[in-house]
Amino acid sequence: MPTAKLTLVALVMCWCTVAFAQNKQFTGRVTNPQQAPLAGVTVQIKNSKVTSATASDGSFSISAPGDKVTLVFSSVGFEKKEMLATAGVPVELQLKEEAQGLSDVIVVGYGTQRKAELTGSVSSIRNEKLREMPVVSVEQAVSGRLAGVQVQQTSGQPGAGISVRVRGVSSIAGGNEPLYVIDGLPQFNDDVRGANGLATINPSDIESIEVLKDASATAIYGSRGANGVVMVTTRSGRAGQPRVVFESSAGIQKVRKKLELMNADEYVDFSKRYYINSSQAVPTDLTAYTPGVNTDWQDEVFRTALLSNNNLSVSGGNDKTRYFISTGYTKQQGIVRNSGYQRGSLRLNIDSKVSDIFSIQSRMTVSRARQNGFSPSVGDNTRNFGKSGIGSVMRAISTVPVKNPDGTYTDVTPFSFNGIDAENPVAMADEVLDQNTTTRFQGGVDFKTVIIKGLTNTTRLSGDFYHIRRDLYFPRILPRLGNNIGSAELGNYDKTSLLAEDFLEYKYNLTPDSYIEAIGGVSYQKERLNTIDLAASGFGTDQLKNYNFSSASSISKPLTNVVENSIVSAFARVRLNLKEKYMFAASIRRDGASVFAENNKYGVFPSVSAAWRISEEAFLKDATWLSSLKLRASWGQAGNPAIKPYQSLLLGQTVNTGQGAGTGLSVGLAPTFPNPNLKWETTSQTDVGFDAGILQERFRLTFDYYVKTTSDLLALVQLPPSAGVGAGIGSGPGQIIDNVGEVQNKGWEFTVGTNILTNSDWTIAIDVNLSHNKNKVTKTKDGKDIPTIAGGNDASGSNSIIRPGQPLSAFFGPKYIGMDKDGVPLYENLNGDKDATGRDLINALDNQIIGSPYPDLYYGINPTIRYKRFTLSSVWAGVSGGRINNAGLFDLTTPSPVGQYNKLKAVNDFYPTPSLTVSNYHFRSDRYMENGSFFRLRNIRLDYNIDLKSKAIKNLNVYVSAQNLLTITDYTGYDPEVNSFNGNDRRQGVDLGAYPAAKTYNLGFGITF
Repeated sequence: MPTAKLTLVALVMCWCTVAFAQNKQFTGRVTNPQQAPLAGVTVQIKNSKVTSATASDGSFSISAPGDKVTLVFSSVGFEKKEMLATAGVPVELQLKEEAQGLSDVIVVGYGTQRKAELTGSVSSIRNEKLREMPVVSVEQAVSGRLAGVQVQQTSGQPGAGISVRVRGVSSIAGGNEPLYVIDGLPQFNDDVRGANGLATINPSDIESIEVLKDASATAIYGSRGANGVVMVTTRSGRAGQPRVVFESSAGIQKVRKKLELMNADEYVDFSKRYYINSSQAVPTDLTAYTPGVNTDWQDEVFRTALLSNNNLSVSGGNDKTRYFISTGYTKQQGIVRNSGYQRGSLRLNIDSKVSDIFSIQSRMTVSRARQNGFSPSVGDNTRNFGKSGIGSVMRAISTVPVKNPDGTYTDVTPFSFNGIDAENPVAMADEVLDQNTTTRFQGGVDFKTVIIKGLTNTTRLSGDFYHIRRDLYFPRILPRLGNNIGSAELGNYDKTSLLAEDFLEYKYNLTPDSYIEAIGGVSYQKERLNTIDLAASGFGTDQLKNYNFSSASSISKPLTNVVENSIVSAFARVRLNLKEKYMFAASIRRDGASVFAENNKYGVFPSVSAAWRISEEAFLKDATWLSSLKLRASWGQAGNPAIKPYQSLLLGQTVNTGQGAGTGLSVGLAPTFPNPNLKWETTSQTDVGFDAGILQERFRLTFDYYVKTTSDLLALVQLPPSAGVGAGIGSGPGQIIDNVGEVQNKGWEFTVGTNILTNSDWTIAIDVNLSHNKNKVTKTKDGKDIPTIAGGNDASGSNSIIRPGQPLSAFFGPKYIGMDKDGVPLYENLNGDKDATGRDLINALDNQIIGSPYPDLYYGINPTIRYKRFTLSSVWAGVSGGRINNAGLFDLTTPSPVGQYNKLKAVNDFYPTPSLTVSNYHFRSDRYMENGSFFRLRNIRLDYNIDLKSKAIKNLNVYVSAQNLLTITDYTGYDPEVNSFNGNDRRQGVDLGAYPAAKTYNLGFGITF
């Protein structure tokens, strides 16, 4: 027996020795078509579980028995490739990029899918495309690249708010922005006085952006998915050697366009002609004017601005733990002196496989940003067009210098007949404090547990905290805004969002080529916003600005508030894939939200969708030119809260009231009107489309047609007189939030991509996207019009209306038809009434629809040319149709200097014979609703990849780029991409002295160690 045991042990040892001796090393290096190393490529022994990954220099090493094996190389964004390898002979392999390949993994709600399996409408853009354009905020990099997605910056000010529209606008009460889901945390982009919350996220940290457009893709987010969902996924580390990347760029910016404003002599001549044509005496100060000073206020305020961007990242790991660490600093001067934006950020992402059944994924980032603005108009009489920074530049008269001989700032309305609503623009740029400072921490942890084969549980805990400090001080030297006594404001806003989710995922293979996948879970999210607003005036000195309110002679009562809202949800989704040909999906979500009335706290949002990969059918197997063809159809519903918390409740608003003669003011309560039946806005959407690939995906086509109907629109409505209350302003007495109507968006999207030429030296590719959307109000409460402004304090220049059969916020005013023989403008007189002089009487009864703020077509063209180590890429974007309410044009072409300011030279074309009579017929007509169409070279970049043949430096890339280099448009304002009010405002398409856009030139490099 002992002999037998010894013999068995000897045999086992011999077998192990032989087996060990048979393992051989297979090595090599993987590069891209430009011969740059590819890190993180998965290398697998075919038909085995043995895998490895390439290091930062593209090298790999893997062990296997035998002298020859077949290696399988795969990486997201590249074609999978197999190669026979021989032990001891290094492999040199080049992976070709897979342009929009069907195997691409797309991030969707609570999971991922292969592009070939999608049954909904989803657009995606990857990190390498995002990084081609140096931007402050991620939305800017998407502009012009994705069909059905319109990106509009409210102004050219660095860090300003950006509006994103997915398949049009659907809401009256203000909820038109998409839901952003950043690493699993849902959030809206809060627009606080033009400060863009998403600008706090470093674009270099982003791995991909997916935009979920149809209801089958968005319904999983229920009550918040009606306006589309933007999935933002940040970068992860890859197994292999540590990879260190440093990127840096620097550039200059200049104002893209100057307006043709009158110089001193032209303004004086215009003013004299007005008085002469009006048969009035010319004022003595105008007669006494002597030529000399001719200040160009645009040259005084605009400058050549510098910008820089620096990012450092370290990533790597092994098969157990992967990490990505990054830090970045961006500094962008504005083209207006003393304006600008700065941001510093730090990120730590870790993926850890604790065991075969348990893993942890954490995402954490902290950032701090500071924005110095140029006092934009807020659209009321306190800070109207003339009391804004750009408005003052446009209104300031050129006959005075910047400063008086004693060093004080001049009055830019020097004549006795001028108005008073204009400040010295240089004083505003140099002396006003207008600053937003944002500190933000965002993070989350996912705990994943494999319960049994195919069944995984994920527990997600996330949080987002940001603090915004708003500083505003108008010094005593400003006679209007500062009232010669100084005026200060201070705002502190703290917002906390906490998320807890738990969901199960199950995947079961029915057959080798068919499976069913299900997901189900619960979610709870709570937000809390604390606000403190202070205001004071009457300062003895400007030195302290708004840092010492106790030194003010008049201090307003502090305004404090705490706003909380929460949402609790249950959701589920099922997907079925049969033979890689037939795909079905269905989802449902039930949300309960605290913002809604007790009778309608909960809403249910379902969706269904299907796809047929018809190219996999036997009857198309012989069509070798057709590499893929998939037909899709979907229907679903998603919601939109669209209102602030507490709007459905009976609330007591504090007011100051008089209790009788001599008693002074007392604090009282003014009740608001509750609406216990207030409910969700619900968007139902039907989508049909197809995805096709021709000649092995050399040509790629995607088409979608959709009908999107939003019902139960939320809006402020006036109560009838029988309610016993007076007319209200804003949300005051006499008004109530109610469900009032219906809006329809109908349109199509088309994307075509092609690889025109691909070989070892050349790559020529082009992607084109086209989107058409028609917006129409189909129903309002009792069929009545809804005004877009409320109250007499509005000074936005907006003249819009919400009317059945017309687009939301359609422009509304008289229609200009020409001039009479005396140069008096004529308008379409709808009722034929006349004034005392026999001229047409034009009043509110003659207003009609005079345009829409929304484009009929928006499009993007994105060509890429590579030759060996050179790459030339560009982004062209444009819109066709849509009007812009050019409030500045209306203001600066008033045919009178009385109570007015400087003029555009175009006033002589608008009104050749200015006079009092002519000025009486100067109306905000369709003449000032200008064509907003444009075609723009948004970005162009030339890269060169340098081969240093260095072990320490793996890759070096240098580039030059430019933004907004070319713009073709008929719009006469500073820039056609303008919207002075944030994207959640009913006053759309207004240019009320918005901060101009800039041309930018950059030089940069990226180096990998």
